[in-house]
Amino acid sequence: MKKRAAAVMLALIIMFSVTGFRMMKLVSEPEQAANSYSSMTVDLATLKGTVYDCNMQPLTNSGTSLYAAAKPSGYALGQLKGKVLPDVFDSVTERMSRGKCVAVQIDSHITENSDIKEISVPERYSDSLACHIIGYSDGEGNGVSGIEKGYNSLLSEHISRVAVRFESNARGRALMGGEIRVEGNGIPKNGVVLTIDRDIQKITEDALDASGCVRGAAVVIDIESGGIRACVSRPVFDRSNIAASLNDENSPLINRALLPFSVGSVFKPVVAASALEKGIENFEYRCTGSVTLNGVTFNCHKKEGHGLLDMQGAIADSCNTYFIALANETGGGEITATAEKFGFGKEIILAEGIKSDSGVLPAADELDSKAAVANLSFGQGSLTATPVQLCAAFAAIARGGVCCKPYLAEGEVDIEGNFTRKKDYGERIQIISTRTADALCGYLKTVVTQGSGRRAQNEYVTAAGKTATAQTGKTKNGEEIYNAWFAGWFPADEPKYAVAILIEDGGEGAVSCAPVFREIAVNTTRNPAK
Repeated sequence: MKKRAAAVMLALIIMFSVTGFRMMKLVSEPEQAANSYSSMTVDLATLKGTVYDCNMQPLTNSGTSLYAAAKPSGYALGQLKGKVLPDVFDSVTERMSRGKCVAVQIDSHITENSDIKEISVPERYSDSLACHIIGYSDGEGNGVSGIEKGYNSLLSEHISRVAVRFESNARGRALMGGEIRVEGNGIPKNGVVLTIDRDIQKITEDALDASGCVRGAAVVIDIESGGIRACVSRPVFDRSNIAASLNDENSPLINRALLPFSVGSVFKPVVAASALEKGIENFEYRCTGSVTLNGVTFNCHKKEGHGLLDMQGAIADSCNTYFIALANETGGGEITATAEKFGFGKEIILAEGIKSDSGVLPAADELDSKAAVANLSFGQGSLTATPVQLCAAFAAIARGGVCCKPYLAEGEVDIEGNFTRKKDYGERIQIISTRTADALCGYLKTVVTQGSGRRAQNEYVTAAGKTATAQTGKTKNGEEIYNAWFAGWFPADEPKYAVAILIEDGGEGAVSCAPVFREIAVNTTRNPAK
């Protein structure tokens, strides 16, 4: 009998340690208060409208988190132990000791009973996919950047909430026999539809990450429409810890796809286009490795020189001295006029609140010497452009010389899930002749098959493009820092997607960026839906 009495006393002590304060309070409460029933509600999630990709696949509101809603009982506490962080468990224990119900995120499944219920709760952001384009919201749900900011009003028109309701007495203490009910009005269907393709975005992000890129960007444009199918910036940021990103020296909050950088040799096709449009078609030049103009010496990457080259060979081998001679033969004013037609020096409005920077296109009067024109000829000097601008320029060449401004937003979805197209394909302008475009296409295919872009080759799809190793004017450990580029399209003869890749401090574009292009091209082509 003594052992049995001791066991009963131990059980009472354990129960009292969890719910003791509640039990003591209930004993002293008036009978009427104890028999007055009410409820308490805990909000678990508040969701704005959904951001969709071009195939109506959700980019937000697509994932779930696991929560447990629990009454103050020994069984519920035992189920939560080991499934939440230790400091969270301590807080849960303290609340339960005061007779309070809890709703807490857990990292694994529980065994339910009348005192504890498992709930799958929708998440606004389940991963970092397209985080720079989608952006993020503040603690009040107001958009701060990206689509979240630009379309905040639209996305906030219909709000969905998920909550859990516990039955309680008039004092707010849980009724142990009461029901745990989950309430909510589902994931909101209303929202905005982007041109982003979730699959291509994932392929592009994976390819850039696999390269070891720390700071960089990649853009994929649908050549037929001008819609941006992928827009990637690195590094990513943590939407649950924005403060950490503010202090990160790599500035993860900025979208590098929309910011201007020195472009280097990916600008050479624009110079070639200007020359061809002027009628300079059979230009030849003997590269000896360097040339001096106005007291400034310019070197080719091949110190011993390329020898005699025509335009195709010069683009394939990315010969600087050839393009210096070609640019001075063409004229700086003609080159900048052609570049302006391609969109250099102009900002691009991609969607509400999202634009690609204008970059810098030197004015014709700045090119007052052969040395200044020489810098422009291989994409150096004051010239800068964004990855979006470069991708759009190469798309125009692949499109037969037709410029079509890139864009990010296709339309809207109402609360019933009905799509309304708000964006038609952009205005199409013939900026260079089809003859010039065809010649450039042939030259840029040679870059991949025989020239500096050979690492972009693969067995699944043909490609065309151009590499670049752009000077930045910065040094690290006494060595000059170069930005690496590759811009091109695939398939080569029936172009479908244009791609531009930038890796800051990436060295040679032929080495660091061309393989990224190859992975994007291969995996997009192998995806049966594409």
